[in-house]
Amino acid sequence: MPLLLQKLNLSQFRGYDALRLDVSGSRIAVLSGPNGAGKTNVLEAVSLLSPGRGLRGARLPELRNRAAAEEDLWAVSAEIETAGGESLRIGTGQERDGKRRRVRIDGRDARAQAELSDVLSVLWLTPQMDRLFLEGAAARRKFFDRLAYANTPAHAGHLSRYDKTLRERLKLLQQDRGADPAWLDVLEARLAEEAVAIAAARLALLDSMAACIARLAESQSLFPAPALYVSGWTEAALRDRPALDVEEELRARYRSARPRDAAVGRSAEGTHRSDFPVRYAAKDMPADQCSTGEQKGLLVSIVLAHALMMKAEKGFVPLLLLDEVAAHLDEARREQLFAQLLALGGQVWLTGTDAEIFAPLRGHGRFFSVRQESGCSRLREEKPPPALEAVS
Repeated sequence: MPLLLQKLNLSQFRGYDALRLDVSGSRIAVLSGPNGAGKTNVLEAVSLLSPGRGLRGARLPELRNRAAAEEDLWAVSAEIETAGGESLRIGTGQERDGKRRRVRIDGRDARAQAELSDVLSVLWLTPQMDRLFLEGAAARRKFFDRLAYANTPAHAGHLSRYDKTLRERLKLLQQDRGADPAWLDVLEARLAEEAVAIAAARLALLDSMAACIARLAESQSLFPAPALYVSGWTEAALRDRPALDVEEELRARYRSARPRDAAVGRSAEGTHRSDFPVRYAAKDMPADQCSTGEQKGLLVSIVLAHALMMKAEKGFVPLLLLDEVAAHLDEARREQLFAQLLALGGQVWLTGTDAEIFAPLRGHGRFFSVRQESGCSRLREEKPPPALEAVS
């Protein structure tokens, strides 16, 4: 069964004071309207139903409607149908202290955001991601790690614990009175264990995606096929050596790096330094040297190949949030993309300024127009035109 978001509710979120959106029974949702109307805000709300800071990476106070009363906090909730056919209510919102966000799953408070990965998988492409291959390694790590924990939900927890332990170790190293070597040993053992788990999930992701990229290339000839890699000491070591051996050497590397890390204020060793270089396979060319159109095509191919992988291995496709994805594609590429999205059988949310770009999808989903009215975003469903009667 497909993973479906059936109903979405927003309260004091971005430009919306309130929104009740029902897409029950639909696998395609198209949001159209002028720039700044609030289309991307809806996708961002859906993205916050997965771990992390959503598709914009925003801080919690930034998500609150600027016109909201001081006591009002933003909230996002949804009714979903899991791939197993179970109906669940999930939600998230800002805590009163303004520093944390609360997550609820079917009426109970979740202990951590990572629990969302167990019930909902969400992936997205936004115009800001078009520079993914030109920016630093951090953006690529974040992108591919999200692909990894869509496939391996536990990956989100490993990343969270790794980052927390990394901060604790660095704070301890920079204490004026000097760090306790025994406590550093404990932290570095944790780091090594989490790093190996993170590296293993990354390698499994790329190995699984390789076959799906080849399958996709056979059916989608107008988009370039990517070759994916991960570069990092831990990942490279794990290819050839047992995990316990890699953990042991990582602990030794952390230990020897203590003076340098304390002096420079950052940790030089670990999976937080890894990168994910991408190449245009047919040209054997690094992605950052490709044209803008080729880079966009590579991104689309990666997301579609990942969706194919999830369908094959997990039996469902993640929710796909595609913001302005068709804006700069020619008609042939748009039609090929839409055909691939329909063939996947999952739920896809698309935005654009011109609803007619999505005309091939009419009859396959629901179309909504988004407008600004009196300073607030408003969303209305566009009813399909009545069928023309044959004239004898």
